Amino acid sequence: MRLEEASEKIRAGLREHALIIVVGLMEVAYEGRAASVLGPGERLLIIKQDGSILVHRPLGYEPVNWQPPGSRVDVYLMDDSLVIEARRISPQEILRITFHEIYDVHSFKLRDSAEFAMYATEEDMKKAILLEPSIIESGFKPIEDERRVGESGFIDVFGVDSKGNLVVIEIKRRNATAADIKQLINYVNGIERELGRKPRAIIAAPGIQKSAVKELKVYGVEFKCLTPKRCHEILRKKSGLERFLD
Repeated sequence: MRLEEASEKIRAGLREHALIIVVGLMEVAYEGRAASVLGPGERLLIIKQDGSILVHRPLGYEPVNWQPPGSRVDVYLMDDSLVIEARRISPQEILRITFHEIYDVHSFKLRDSAEFAMYATEEDMKKAILLEPSIIESGFKPIEDERRVGESGFIDVFGVDSKGNLVVIEIKRRNATAADIKQLINYVNGIERELGRKPRAIIAAPGIQKSAVKELKVYGVEFKCLTPKRCHEILRKKSGLERFLD
């Protein structure tokens, strides 16, 4: 690929805040809190949509050079090379990638808003409760999951405790917020209107944000500490038992 053509493609990608991938023969130099020089070699350059930059060699998963988000990226032609510079003001750093040959350039506008779940999703946490209800409390019996409550939405888990009291459970894989507590109370009020009995309200989550502690007391909501990791272990144990029985 001609360096002039590659330069235009890279500039266009930068204007669009796109993810840019460049493959070619390059040298890399870094100046900042330290200094490094990497001689000529065929490598992969990734410029992400937030301005972060990664230089990868053909082997290994870690970048050999990188700059964090927010870097200012400039592209220019110099002699028989194409130069990409990523600068930071604080701390003062510059990463200079000099391409002698460029094999290909691609740019993409990617969308990704998914939550990263290392152990279990909220759906997995719900499955763990249904498989092992005692993780909520001894004697708890699930009746239904994803139970619709009028226009308020769907209850994660609906059941009864050992004394026959109705129980509404809201599940969160991250620390519960004040908004989560209020949503749970909407479900509780909906069940009370529908069945004429006020249920217990339990929020199952790894923790509670400080701003939500007051709502727990005001609305009489009970907190059950339940982590995605614990639920993952329950599901894994169940899966292992099923394989053994098969």
